Amino acid sequence: MSNTVTGKVIALIAKTKKIPPETITLDSTFEELKMDSLDGLDLFFELEEAFDLSIPDDSARSIQSVRSIVEELERLLSNRIAPDTGSPIQGL
Repeated sequence: MSNTVTGKVIALIAKTKKIPPETITLDSTFEELKMDSLDGLDLFFELEEAFDLSIPDDSARSIQSVRSIVEELERLLSNRIAPDTGSPIQGL
């Protein structure tokens, strides 16, 4: 797991819940962090903005822990299509 992704996720959870980041671990669950559905929505909007991606609704519903957030973000980030390397556009 990327320390960068993990650190951003923990920082955003800490900001959303207004708790110290050191109280959050990869194994923390939403239940342990006392995150309700509104907190979850706020967090996912923040994550989408921070990582410039969209988290599918079905994935968001199944996420229940910090570890599962990090794993899903890493999966989404690794599936991004690499930007064009400047090769000429065919047919123009």
